[in-house]
Amino acid sequence: MTILFTICGRAGSKGLAGKNLKKFHGYPLIAYTLAAMDLFKEQTNQHVDVALNTDSKELQMMIKDYPNILIMDRKKEHSTDTSSKMSVIRDTYLQAKKMRQIDYDFVIDLDLTSPLRTVLDIFNLIEKKKSQTDLDVIFSVVDSRRNPFFNMVKEQGGLVSLVNSSTYTARQQAPEIYDMNASMYLYDTKFLKENEYIFSGQCGAIKMQDYLVLDIDSEEDFNWMEYIYLKLVKDEEGIKEVYDHISKMGIFNSKK
Repeated sequence: MTILFTICGRAGSKGLAGKNLKKFHGYPLIAYTLAAMDLFKEQTNQHVDVALNTDSKELQMMIKDYPNILIMDRKKEHSTDTSSKMSVIRDTYLQAKKMRQIDYDFVIDLDLTSPLRTVLDIFNLIEKKKSQTDLDVIFSVVDSRRNPFFNMVKEQGGLVSLVNSSTYTARQQAPEIYDMNASMYLYDTKFLKENEYIFSGQCGAIKMQDYLVLDIDSEEDFNWMEYIYLKLVKDEEGIKEVYDHISKMGIFNSKK
């Protein structure tokens, strides 16, 4: 099995300026994603390549010492506010395939603004693909705190009604609903080459622990995640494993 991990980081961000370059508990935010990938590489016998696609020279320099990483300049057409991330991932895959002369079995994109991730989450993602080989895309989710069949409403013409009409009197009766937490996506390469939209294919999901903050898109998100992380690194072995591994990689200096 051959796997390509991708990290996509755009220089501009409307929600939180420069978020991809921020320090998070002493290390660059991207270090947490690289550490999870590195742990996976240590614990598997699969062929794994890692690629960064970015238009940020600062981000490229930040990880230049990570062994054998493929660093790609993001194309201008992929650097706008409306650019599809899936198109960036596809371009990264096609470039990596050409550079390494490998036709990868699948591509896994890990979002660098989601540091609350364990190596077990990555293994669970891959096991899902192994057990359901017909799936085109598999992504990570968490339990939703609201349910459109029970306690989510919309307003139309001055009147409020349920988002999805139903007569459920208890949330337990309603269908299970999940939030996509934007942490991990696995793409079948044939699907990735031929499609522009995730839900054009057959989708599956793996459930991750809900850490309250899904990803970083504002200063408030960042502050809450830093606050939550202090407890998680003490209580959650998988989170602590990733944090401890950053220093073991020897390419990032902690300046707390």
